[in-house]
Amino acid sequence: MKALAILLLILIACSQPIEPTPQPTLKPPAGALPSGTATTQDGQTIAYQMYANKAGSPAIILIHQLRRSRADWDSVAKWLQKSGYTVIVPDLRGHGQSTGNLETFTPEDYNKITNDIAAMKSVLENQGANVKRTGIIGASIGANIAYNYAITEPDVKTVVLLSPGLEYRGIVIDTSTLGRPFLVVASQDDNYSAATAQEFKMNTNANVKMYEDAGHATNMFSKKDLAPTILSWLQENV
Repeated sequence: MKALAILLLILIACSQPIEPTPQPTLKPPAGALPSGTATTQDGQTIAYQMYANKAGSPAIILIHQLRRSRADWDSVAKWLQKSGYTVIVPDLRGHGQSTGNLETFTPEDYNKITNDIAAMKSVLENQGANVKRTGIIGASIGANIAYNYAITEPDVKTVVLLSPGLEYRGIVIDTSTLGRPFLVVASQDDNYSAATAQEFKMNTNANVKMYEDAGHATNMFSKKDLAPTILSWLQENV
């Protein structure tokens, strides 16, 4: 009887699913496969889409907003590519097909996302783009990431900030710090970003463009003059 009980326990144990050891692999594709991946200095694997151009062309990095992916930027990236830029669009860590568990991120983790941007710059250089002429466009939290990275990287000649905030998930920006020309775009109906844009007006290097009813971040591309405004800005400053 005792032997039968032990046998039953063994059979029950064997029937339970075995939890696999977590591995830092890319997430299953939710669309087109990425052009490639790059490893950051702190060990994250970042999936990206490359929109190549001729060698020596200026470089553009596009940064998506929280809980979105590189797919948000596809039409803008193709348009910039046709305009003569080599463009790269990453899935930020914790997003899309890149590694990292967004649900466990601390403010320190969010601030490390600038490492993802540094990795993208290296990929652009290997692609033959002129990274001494780099521009970055960031949306929402991506705007904060773009701004803080540009402060530390002189090869970034300008940034375009769509709906930045003084603080997103622990990523704090000092609106007075960046000493190169940059463009800030926000909408009056997006109260937090609108207030942040007003703070940027104290920085003489900032060019601030406000809309009345355009929404948040990439939603503002519904305004037909935004894309031409950004292109003109890049042509003048990158």
